[in-house]
Amino acid sequence: MPDKWKPTQEQQTGVISSVNEFITDELNELQKALDCPDEFIYDFLEEIRNRWSPDSCHSKARQHKKENPDAY
Repeated sequence: MPDKWKPTQEQQTGVISSVNEFITDELNELQKALDCPDEFIYDFLEEIRNRWSPDSCHSKARQHKKENPDAY
C-alpha cells in the first residue's frame, strides 16, 4: 500500500490554514443565522465529510474525472 499523503509545512501554514479559517467563519455565520446547536453543525460536517470517503460515489467520480480528463 502506498504511503499516506501528507501536506507540506508550506501547504499547512498556507492554503490549508486559510481554508480552515474560512470554513470555520462560514460555520459560525451559519450557526448564528440558524440559531442552531453545535450538534447540528457537527452532523452537517459529517454529511460533507462523507462525500470524501474513498468509498463514496462522489469520491469515485472525482477520481474517474482526474484519471480521464478528456471524457469531461
